[in-house]
Amino acid sequence: MAQTIDEASSYSGPDRLEKLVAAAKAEGALTLYTATPVEDVTAMTEAFTAKYDIPVTVWRGSSEDVLRRAVTEIKAGRHDADLIETNGPELEALHRENILQPVSSPIIPDIFEGAVPAHKEWVGSRLNIITAAYNTDLVSEADVPNAWSDLLDPKWKGKVGLEAEAYDWLATVNASFPSEKEGIDFFTRLADTNGISLRKGHTLLTNLAASGEVPLALTTYLYKVDQMNKDGAPIKSLQLGPSVARVNGLGIAKTAKHPNAAILFQDFTLTDGQKILAERGFTPTNIKIAPLPTSLDVKVVDGAAMLDKLAEWRDTFEKAVK
Repeated sequence: MAQTIDEASSYSGPDRLEKLVAAAKAEGALTLYTATPVEDVTAMTEAFTAKYDIPVTVWRGSSEDVLRRAVTEIKAGRHDADLIETNGPELEALHRENILQPVSSPIIPDIFEGAVPAHKEWVGSRLNIITAAYNTDLVSEADVPNAWSDLLDPKWKGKVGLEAEAYDWLATVNASFPSEKEGIDFFTRLADTNGISLRKGHTLLTNLAASGEVPLALTTYLYKVDQMNKDGAPIKSLQLGPSVARVNGLGIAKTAKHPNAAILFQDFTLTDGQKILAERGFTPTNIKIAPLPTSLDVKVVDGAAMLDKLAEWRDTFEKAVK
């Protein structure tokens, strides 16, 4: 029997999955709008189709394009998108546009705290963890900094790199200082005394740390550092303060033509799909399936706050480190 989106999203009985699968198979299709790289989303959709025999139509674009297209189409009465997968701030923007459907899922308690907003209109499926890293050929173990203040030592002059638009990183890290003023004052002082090399792109900065052009980088993707380290590159991650996590997740459109298939795909991504994400180098949010390292202090970017204060933090960042 078919389930409406309200029925499917709120039902919590013991036969929830059975009913969801039956209704999704009856719908027989799913359309996903996503900002996920092609090869990664293909691995997920192919596994989903293999398990449930439900074909997935994918439209892919940048996070900004996904947001723009979803809002424009749905507001115009075109309801192609069943499920929208993108970054946390863009998903939060969709929530504010009243586009997403809240879903009560028994999987939610297994998801990393901070990856599920209170309104439950979207849920984080993976974390892009940003942390510091250093070149092990150029920085000896004895010289590895243990705290932010260590970077003010003159030996770090000209050796520290930072992603050129790390506004959300600064906002999140800054919250770990005793006060907002102390955090901003520290980064301003670091830039004034030892300099900060600004580079566009976290992956580029990671590569530059591995090559030695930037001996110590403050904002690298943890998964990329680990990949390169395993491949023999002279690079290693470290924590000076909290590692910053950007959330990527999924939300179901209220106007979905295939709501059961959309909810089933979301559940699949948060369970079976977590292993696929881990195998592809991502950090899953389901800590029951893939626990985060106990040594890792992670602070999640507040997508709602960044929507409200992006211009303010952009200005703060540029004044402090440029």
